[in-house]
Amino acid sequence: MSLTQRKAYFRFRRIGLYHLVWGTLAFFTQHAVAASSIDTQASQWVVNHIEQIGKEQGWQSLHLQPTITLFTPPEHLQPCSTALQFSAPLTPALVTRFPLLIQCDAAHASWKVRAQVNVELHLAAVIAARAINPGSVVTAEDIQFAPLTFKPGMRVDVVTQLNDALQMTVKRSVAEGQPLRESFLSTPRLMSRNQPITLVIQQEGLELSTGGIALQNGGKGATIRVKNSSSGRVLSGTIINDQQVLIRAIE
Repeated sequence: MSLTQRKAYFRFRRIGLYHLVWGTLAFFTQHAVAASSIDTQASQWVVNHIEQIGKEQGWQSLHLQPTITLFTPPEHLQPCSTALQFSAPLTPALVTRFPLLIQCDAAHASWKVRAQVNVELHLAAVIAARAINPGSVVTAEDIQFAPLTFKPGMRVDVVTQLNDALQMTVKRSVAEGQPLRESFLSTPRLMSRNQPITLVIQQEGLELSTGGIALQNGGKGATIRVKNSSSGRVLSGTIINDQQVLIRAIE
């Protein structure tokens, strides 16, 4: 082989190696970007969805860290040129671990992949400020807010609003510092039939109070029939506490 032929041969080899290396890098870069896009979009969807649930539930000081595990390797999926679609059976109690379906409906790529979502969740919840015995009615001195951490797989079934615990009856012992769970509480009877009460009447931005009589038994938040002592009218209202019933509008 002449010197000119050898130079041409090695130049060809260098060009071929150059294209091979850059082609390989481009392949892995493309799939790395695709994998990153899937994980990024999925994580953002999970954060938005759980934050919406938290808003509806009244969760306070909410922070979360999701981890997405795809059941199909990203390198087996074609890059999706459109926004991915997500669906999951999310409920407030089960937001720390759930299955996720990810779907691409692009013209050149159509696929579905399943994933597992694990979430570490931080929020403020109601805990016992002191030991509470079974049968006790919860008072403001019994409870306080505290930050809690929920690891993946833990149920978020704690009370997160002070008003949801006040005047509720505790069904089991609660130690000092222990979170109050919804299953620990029951609604006590706050009002009895024929009991004299105060009607808090709200209508068109106005509020006034008048005397009344309870016509039914009920617990906090229950809707019962009452009678206005002044007019004799029978109304429906919501029990606020053991003395007051809220009337949203005069019937």
